[in-house]
Amino acid sequence: MSGLSRRKFLAMSASGASVLYAPAALAATEQCVSSGLPDFAPNSLTVDCASRRNFQAFRQNSDYLGLVGVVNMSFVRGGVGAYQAGNLFLFPWLKPKGQALGARRTWPAVLPANATLCVNAAPIPNANFPLDEYYCRILLKAPWSYFIGFQVDQPFGASDARLAWFTNVEKLADGQGIGICWAGGNLNAPWFAGSSWIPNTDACNGKAWRHVITAAIDQASVGAC
Repeated sequence: MSGLSRRKFLAMSASGASVLYAPAALAATEQCVSSGLPDFAPNSLTVDCASRRNFQAFRQNSDYLGLVGVVNMSFVRGGVGAYQAGNLFLFPWLKPKGQALGARRTWPAVLPANATLCVNAAPIPNANFPLDEYYCRILLKAPWSYFIGFQVDQPFGASDARLAWFTNVEKLADGQGIGICWAGGNLNAPWFAGSSWIPNTDACNGKAWRHVITAAIDQASVGAC
């Protein structure tokens, strides 16, 4: 899995249409959320057309593209559009093999204007800057502090899959598997008690977040709008 060592370092160095709200958080919100925004724990996420199309681009070019993923924890307005809380965003970035091809290859990528409309874009050119923060700041032009982040790629090897910040999903709705890295640059700490990765426990609703994100990625795998 290209770029794995960098994501592992980041993780280890940190010790549908409408959104439905879950019951009260399992952990005290004042211990988990330091973003200044209210706690947010949806039962499902909106999967926009852009994320579906970007997932298909990844699936067809997984040796060359990875996906950065984010979810907005409140309504946000960016430079491309406006998004209700609980929207899943997936966007491609170029792995080293993709970077090596340079201008010889044009890679498909789109940004969401809303749940159904997209605008053409180019993948994030490398992983030199935290991918989720780059996506929010530079591409969406939206307040990055309103988001949590993760990454999607090919399944991890057996040794890495045992680590708490990695998950292999054996089969999505499209019949193929993925690997999810739950670490997210600087985005996750304000929502998960200072942790840069979404916990695999009930602390700060970590397990619940992993479940709704995985379910939304499964929806994205079904096909483009």
